[in-house]
Amino acid sequence: MPSPRQVFDESIRPAELLVRVYRLLECERIETGGALMDKLRPLVGAAHDEDLLLVANDIFLGLIRENAQMPSGALKRVALDNLLRQAVVAACTGLDTYLPSLLRANLPLVIAAQGRQFFPPDADLQLYFKDLTFDLTETVGLLNRADAPDYLAGRIRSHIKGAYLSSKKGIHIVGALLQLDKPWDRIAGHLGRDRKELMTVLEDTTTRRNDIVHRADRAQSDPEGPIREINFPWTSQAVETIKVVCMALDDLVKARMVELTAEIQQRAQEGLA
Repeated sequence: MPSPRQVFDESIRPAELLVRVYRLLECERIETGGALMDKLRPLVGAAHDEDLLLVANDIFLGLIRENAQMPSGALKRVALDNLLRQAVVAACTGLDTYLPSLLRANLPLVIAAQGRQFFPPDADLQLYFKDLTFDLTETVGLLNRADAPDYLAGRIRSHIKGAYLSSKKGIHIVGALLQLDKPWDRIAGHLGRDRKELMTVLEDTTTRRNDIVHRADRAQSDPEGPIREINFPWTSQAVETIKVVCMALDDLVKARMVELTAEIQQRAQEGLA
């Protein structure tokens, strides 16, 4: 089974690719003729009457031939902006897949190591799970289950399943469950970044994803209004922030799991002494 980090890397890659493709294709205007086009025609074997489109900027030179059936309008900035919107959606999908994967891989170890103390006294966490209950038969049954940590972890994940984790609060919930005290402070410290700035960028990105998916990038406050503008720098920052936040969280959780594993091994050694 792939690790949570591998799951995330696979999920975030399309977002990064979309941003790069946008950067390749953006240009001030699409050329259909001129001296450079005259030089390129014989190089590609294009007839004198074949319609060609030339995309040129400081990092890319691309020639689009007639058989591609690509109208010049599809390469205008307003059309290419949809690549950026889909990059936002793909980045948030990466977050959607990563957080449950992180819990699946590590929560049983947390429960095994911490026992009844595994659920931290965190107000946001307790509010989030206020509807998760165990009946008497289920509770008594846990006393004799060798796989109690796996069972409890499964019940918690089932409660979360379908819930909205892709938010600054979702990252806090997952981090706290995995024994990170003040997860956002830890993430910001690991990155050397300002906590509020990180949280704001991530929250703006996940909110924008919802606007894109549900309202074709119209604000929730004005669903009948105009489509909002989007640009390369903002999108690059949004995708990169989700990436580095998840990478930092992954580092922090791995380090904490090493500590918990050592605690379990020490208790086992003491029990044998």
